[in-house]
Amino acid sequence: MTIEEKMEHFKSISLESANSQSVQSLSSYKHSLDEDLEVYKESAAQMAEESKRARMNQVSSISKKQLTSAQMQIKKELTQTQMSLKSHLFTLVTDKIKEYRKTSEYTQFLIKQINNIISEYADLDIIIYIDPEDSALLNTLETSTGGNIQINKTEFLGGTRTIVPEKNILIDNSFKSRLADEQEQFTITL
Repeated sequence: MTIEEKMEHFKSISLESANSQSVQSLSSYKHSLDEDLEVYKESAAQMAEESKRARMNQVSSISKKQLTSAQMQIKKELTQTQMSLKSHLFTLVTDKIKEYRKTSEYTQFLIKQINNIISEYADLDIIIYIDPEDSALLNTLETSTGGNIQINKTEFLGGTRTIVPEKNILIDNSFKSRLADEQEQFTITL
């Protein structure tokens, strides 16, 4: 073989070897880049998922706060409305009681109430009080019942109050106390 042939042969082997090493190096580098890309994709997907979860938690937290605030506002408005309705209702009831007190049925009611108290405490001295606004009924009530009836100094919206001094008992059959009891127990439900 001549030198030129040897050089050509060497050149061809060298190029072949260089090409082979280059292909192998590129293949290795490509494989390394593919692995890095997969790791990056997994990492980016994880970060995206964590970011998504964090944002959803934040949105959920804000929504819960807004919901709680709205619920509190609704409860406050509901309570105010209930109190307003309750107050209005008991104002109407008070007006109805005042109208009822002007009727003959009210006088009969007082007579019956006084007679029941007198019969229950027949063997004891009792004092029966009526409301100052019912003072015009005093003679009628005393005549009809024969009881010791007096006019109270403070108004109690009608009805009677009785004192049994020997037993230290107060029997409060006034409309004011009954109305107060009803108002305390009254609730508006939806």
